[in-house]
Amino acid sequence: MLSRIGTIAVAAAFAASPLWIVGQAAALELNVFVPAAYSPSSGFIPGADVFKKLYAEFQKQNPDITLNYEVLDPGPAGLQKLLTVAASNGLPDVTIVDGQWIARLVQSNVLQPLDAVWPESDRADFHPAVIEAETIDGKPFGIMFQTGMRGLVYRPSMLASAGLTEFPATFDAFMAAGKTLKDKGISAEMVPAKANEEPSTMHMLSIFWGLGGKLVDEKGAPVFFEGDNGKYLADVYQMYRDMAAAGVMPASVTTMDENGLKPFFYGGETLAIGFSSSGVKQMWSEMPDLANDLAVAPYPMPEGEKPVTILGGFAYALTAKDPERAAAGWKFIQFMTSPKNMGEVNEVLGALPVRNSIWKDNTFFATNPMMQSYKRMYDGEMQTRPAVPIYNTISSAISAQLAGVISGQVKPVDAVAAARDAVMPEYERQKGR
Repeated sequence: MLSRIGTIAVAAAFAASPLWIVGQAAALELNVFVPAAYSPSSGFIPGADVFKKLYAEFQKQNPDITLNYEVLDPGPAGLQKLLTVAASNGLPDVTIVDGQWIARLVQSNVLQPLDAVWPESDRADFHPAVIEAETIDGKPFGIMFQTGMRGLVYRPSMLASAGLTEFPATFDAFMAAGKTLKDKGISAEMVPAKANEEPSTMHMLSIFWGLGGKLVDEKGAPVFFEGDNGKYLADVYQMYRDMAAAGVMPASVTTMDENGLKPFFYGGETLAIGFSSSGVKQMWSEMPDLANDLAVAPYPMPEGEKPVTILGGFAYALTAKDPERAAAGWKFIQFMTSPKNMGEVNEVLGALPVRNSIWKDNTFFATNPMMQSYKRMYDGEMQTRPAVPIYNTISSAISAQLAGVISGQVKPVDAVAAARDAVMPEYERQKGR
């Protein structure tokens, strides 16, 4: 059942129903699905406030549209919900999607192309890799509004106390430093390694791609287990096993997601954690002393290799097919993804921009040292996760092997084979659709 409120209200009013209505009754009700973190229902108060303000501004500028929003799970359950409601003609008019869902949703005829309404001049303000990630068969199906780059977040003060002047760039140097830290009761690194968790795979992919690995071929067929690709994936698994065996990384990371690592970092039990830039501002809020004592480093790599930064994020997408509803939906998407509004959301949430103009014109992103560190990663080699339907299955299969590898119960080469065996039946099923 829908709840109706006249204006953006206090948080208690939002807690009354899973679907909120913002604005006065109007001729057209625009239904939007959004993850809580990108809505007035955000648990991060500054984030909730900025979305309340923007939704109210949109409503004021468009009194002929009533904006309804429903909270959508940001993970696999959200993707499944969209597929389910599509089958029963219950789609919203606009939805926020993980960029990795786009291929699957386009395959299921859930999303509408934006090529006819999104001007080329506006697309030119985005990093080319962003446009590529959202484009299928030459047509864009979403507008990414943020990205979260992953690396190793650490405290320079703790690094100095360990006798290091800079974060180790090579894996051998990192292992040597890790053994020194172990003698002091501190782990060198904790990265999420929980099974079937996308961030677990994402931290691995930067290393895998840096070694030269490929997940799929040009036709979207899985090849991560073949030839050099299989060797590179086994090498990444071996690096994880070596860290755990040497006590440089605790084996307990196989039970943790990114947020689960923070207490160990805050307590000084680990030098670095694998973390997303999108959570940095909340870390500053939770521990204000980190504002001047936080840095990010790329993953240490074998000699001569460099990790590849993963570009990914959430995007606004149009699902309405009715022309009138589609026009209203596009108006909302344009409003939320304008440079001004997108920049404000990025700054408040600490999410990295994907518009070049925001990096240049927004004071926070142009001058903050931590953000400039991410900008250097943004300007370097980046790669998007393949926009193919089989990707989610590949990701889950790869992360599902981490517990066995880290504990030493599964050999890296066997983990690669097991991941292959988990993926290929689903790939054959998808081909048969």
